[in-house]
Amino acid sequence: NYSDYQQYLFNRICEYKENNVTPIGYRKISQIFNDEGLKTSRKTKFSNLKVHSMYKKGKVKEERMSREDIVEIGDVYIEPQ
Repeated sequence: NYSDYQQYLFNRICEYKENNVTPIGYRKISQIFNDEGLKTSRKTKFSNLKVHSMYKKGKVKEERMSREDIVEIGDVYIEPQ
């Protein structure tokens, strides 16, 4: 699970990438975060690669959490030994 801070960062990245008429690039997002004094969850400065990784992994997590798993149970039988 994401911490509140990690979720906050992911939501901010999504806003910049998806909710603008022209999406902002990862390098610009990292500059904005660094100018605001934000740090990564490991207390380091942001880079375009770190922003991209957070965005990509967050999207994978969202997809995994929202999909429905299909479970099929077949006939049960016991084999003699």
